Amino acid sequence: MIADNTGGNNNRHGSSSSRVPEEHDEKKVKELNREIMAVFGVYKASFGHASAALLSVLSYLSDNYIRQHPESKKVLSEYFEKEFDKFLNRLNQQQQL
Repeated sequence: MIADNTGGNNNRHGSSSSRVPEEHDEKKVKELNREIMAVFGVYKASFGHASAALLSVLSYLSDNYIRQHPESKKVLSEYFEKEFDKFLNRLNQQQQL
């Protein structure tokens, strides 16, 4: 997972350790995941609509991240390619069953 640890408030606990911000970021990501899953559960979105919605959100997030960190564009692109390839492979495996 790619996380942005360059924000001004990442060291708000006064700790010189980078572990606290990483744990905080991980908790926020898990919280966002729960909220997203709850929304999909409530609205019973079809696979196609849910996938399109998530891709739209990823596009929005990556655009914002790239504007803030243009030096990370290649790394982010490679990460998304790898993760999307895994997604497509799983989808293809499920279709073959």
